[in-house]
Amino acid sequence: TQWYDVDPRRLTLDHVPRELYDGELRNALSGRWYHIRERAIRWVDARVVRMAIATDVTDRKRVDEENRAQQERLQRTSRLITMGEMASTLAHELNQPLAAIANYSMGCVNRLQSGEYRREDILTAMQKASAQAERAGKIIRRVREFVRKSEPRRAPVSLAGIVDDAIGFLEVDARRHGAQVLNQLPHDLPPVFVDAVMVEQVVLNLVKNGIEAMRDTPAEERVLIVSAHCVEHDQVEVEITDHGPGLSDEARERLFTPFYTTKSEGMGMGLNICRSIVEFHEGRLWVDANPAGGCIFRFTLPLETIRETASLDA
Repeated sequence: TQWYDVDPRRLTLDHVPRELYDGELRNALSGRWYHIRERAIRWVDARVVRMAIATDVTDRKRVDEENRAQQERLQRTSRLITMGEMASTLAHELNQPLAAIANYSMGCVNRLQSGEYRREDILTAMQKASAQAERAGKIIRRVREFVRKSEPRRAPVSLAGIVDDAIGFLEVDARRHGAQVLNQLPHDLPPVFVDAVMVEQVVLNLVKNGIEAMRDTPAEERVLIVSAHCVEHDQVEVEITDHGPGLSDEARERLFTPFYTTKSEGMGMGLNICRSIVEFHEGRLWVDANPAGGCIFRFTLPLETIRETASLDA
């Protein structure tokens, strides 16, 4: 603890000492972390002085860093497992544009070899082949971005774009189950301040679970809806509504517990990881019963305004 004379401007209008600083600093020489708290107080001789208390928190920071690294490894492993489970789906999704490219290219070759062709026809076919190549490249980039190893990077992003990418992964899976997935996010939804890949992992997992839950639902009712709305002034609430069989009270209580699963296959870690990702973003994930049958998974995320508020507070 140290004492210093303090500038009178550090007092309020009522001459009450202000708090000066509360945060963590790293000693560049020793490498140790300290929690520093400073405030102005009145000393016994009526002088206003500054009291500084430094608490060594190096061990706590080390444990926090190890836990964070372990959580990142777990999340990436989960993404790799998800891609492994969807390997046949992705292969089918890639096969369509590749087959189209082959057909357009062979059509051009045949026309050119015959000597009977119009320049406009060749140009149209090549433009279509190019569009399919772009589509295939987008699929590959999406997979690579999803499974890449990286530090969490929170930035202002479009939630509708994240949902579109997640649904794009599951298009073939949805068709295979005879399900329809609807993105009903409003166009005027403000940006969210999140790590896009992490949130995409949450949406992908919840939508995939919802599609699988509706396998025994009558075909005309196999509709899953993703919607969202702002709550208060700094959060958005996302809702993923399915029309499956729903969950028992016991299952709803234990659903987010590690290694608990309602499926015959799987490790029971997906929803637990989803919850940890949402909580990393200062949000909350929970499930309610759908009055029309099925489940409604809800989670909250911070809007970009939360970053602006933090900047003003700093």
